[in-house]
Amino acid sequence: MSNHFLFLSVPDRGHVFPHLAVVKELVQRGHRVTYVSGDEVAGAVRSTGADFLPYKSAYRSADVYRLVTAEDDPSTFPRLLLAEGRVMLDTARASLGTDVPDLVVYDLAVFHAGRALALAWGKPAIRLIPTFATNEHYSDVQAMVSPEGRGAGGAPAGAASLSALPWFREVMAELARFLDEQGIDMPVEKFWSYVEERNIVHLPRAFQYAGDTFDERFVFVGPCLGERRFLGEWTPPACGLPVVLVSLGTVCNARHSFFHLCVEAFRDVPAHVVMTLGREFDPAGLGPLPPTIEMREWVPHLSVLPHARAFVTHGGMGSVMESLSSGCPVLVVPLTADARSTGRRVAELGLGRTMREEEVTAQALRETVLDLMADEAVAGRVGEMRQHCFEAGGTRMAADAVEAHVGRAR
Repeated sequence: MSNHFLFLSVPDRGHVFPHLAVVKELVQRGHRVTYVSGDEVAGAVRSTGADFLPYKSAYRSADVYRLVTAEDDPSTFPRLLLAEGRVMLDTARASLGTDVPDLVVYDLAVFHAGRALALAWGKPAIRLIPTFATNEHYSDVQAMVSPEGRGAGGAPAGAASLSALPWFREVMAELARFLDEQGIDMPVEKFWSYVEERNIVHLPRAFQYAGDTFDERFVFVGPCLGERRFLGEWTPPACGLPVVLVSLGTVCNARHSFFHLCVEAFRDVPAHVVMTLGREFDPAGLGPLPPTIEMREWVPHLSVLPHARAFVTHGGMGSVMESLSSGCPVLVVPLTADARSTGRRVAELGLGRTMREEEVTAQALRETVLDLMADEAVAGRVGEMRQHCFEAGGTRMAADAVEAHVGRAR
């Protein structure tokens, strides 16, 4: 039976890319998918066959890196997401009218908009979690605000353990205003901590903190990977040198000094180094480069990583999952709070290395990458995690979970 699914996400590659293969699979199974996001990801979404519904997004025009690392007012970024969700919700209602979808599938970042639409329409919903999931044993938010970076042992699904923080009280006050606007008669703490009957987590259970403590409401499908031709093409070099990939993603790539360090670090290393700089950095500023250093605006990670011996990354979960599912060890240089949790997990499981930004010098970077490439024990553990990614089911498992959930609700 054909269904109509509504997907919602901020226009951020780290949030949208994990959904694309699932959306394409659902379309190929005969379902109709409407995807609400900002214009920046229109091409990527339309490549899946979904109907793209744009809204006027302030997210991508904002300096997201500055907001997520702001120590003076940590409430700024979550308040941006609350505002983003309002516009997204209004756009979906106005555009769809009486064409109400059978299921609302929403990214964790806009949980308020997805949950509000599901309640207003009386329809089931699925939450998509592109990073670590949260329950009574582990809190991703608590891990990000904790000085130790630990999220274990609190009351993470609720707001009690965070309520002492002034900035969090501001966020909760804004969320309460949102609930009033939407006519949702629910305590704000309950709305914040609400757990959907089905939550799709885009990592294998073996990588999740306290993974064995999550119940059947959480489906750990691992990375959902597919073709991304809109990112261009890449072929391995004819030189036969081992490949190293360097990328800071789309949020953190304004750290131009890091790229200068990488050039200095890898100039004389016997490896072919692929570096992605993003749109706003002119590689001419790096000076003359040896033929073993390849500069690109973007590159399809899934084409490079199967050939790579190491991946230097800021620690975005999507990037780390792509690397591990390709069998490539990672060196995480965390530049944001969420990346610190990811880097710590990589180190705990012996899947690579982690370096604090202040530790990164050209010499330290070069020595760490060479050591990582030669570490057979790490390679073995990465191979085991790659198997966990495969066994999690990926795209097929996620699409099955979506179909099953709407079937149960009906």
